[in-house]
Amino acid sequence: MKVEIIGTLMEVQEILTFDSGFTKQTAILQIDSKYDNLLPIEMIKDGVGRFDGIEPGTRVKVECYLGGREWNGRHFLSLKLAEITGVDRNSAPQNASAAPVETAAAPSSKPAAKAKQGTLQPDDSDLPF
Repeated sequence: MKVEIIGTLMEVQEILTFDSGFTKQTAILQIDSKYDNLLPIEMIKDGVGRFDGIEPGTRVKVECYLGGREWNGRHFLSLKLAEITGVDRNSAPQNASAAPVETAAAPSSKPAAKAKQGTLQPDDSDLPF
């Protein structure tokens, strides 16, 4: 299924190259909503580097393939970049002295709320990625 996403580019991670020669890169987009929504957009093989030249803080419009899979009884979603359909270069910070772009809140020093029974805890995960 193809979905369209409009958001602010927050980060472009380094390209990962595996022993098999497979390459992967992830870009993080923040979408406008009441709550922080940071979406990892995956680029694979020839698609890596598609965000080169686009500064963090720039508003972009992308089309992605929404995919899902099951692994060890758990289900996961992924967004794979199909194409970048729009870039608002006027939204990017002009230089380091420009006003900073609002980013996702840093981790809080407040203790985490007690987890509900049956929820996944970071220390009990055996995820393959």
